[in-house]
Amino acid sequence: MKSKWEISGLEDYMMFIEQAGKNVNTVSREGLAQAGQMLQSAMISRCPTDKLKPYIKIFTPSAEGDYNYVAVGYVRDIAYTPKEIAVLANSVEFGSVHNPPMSHIRSAVSSMRSSVNKLLAAKLKAAGLVD
Repeated sequence: MKSKWEISGLEDYMMFIEQAGKNVNTVSREGLAQAGQMLQSAMISRCPTDKLKPYIKIFTPSAEGDYNYVAVGYVRDIAYTPKEIAVLANSVEFGSVHNPPMSHIRSAVSSMRSSVNKLLAAKLKAAGLVD
């Protein structure tokens, strides 16, 4: 017994999926760059000391294959953030025996979460990648 099964349009479908993947990466990276700027502004505006503000940076947006992300805040690298600034930033954000916590990184992320999600959804929708 022998059977034959043909599927038409599969090549077109596979090409569509491949192109959509490229478009999603491009659009999401652009959106993440904007989201990084939004988060950086929110963090700087909440920062209780001018000494720390110049060290709140956008590190990326980056892409590793299909994994897209943006890192915002104090970069954990001595080339970007001197040790004394990193210690001060940690003490300010989380508190110490000498001062209570004055969260500006975590509170900015919490307050901007909805805005960032809306921005990314709008970018994907405008590109025709989601409904």
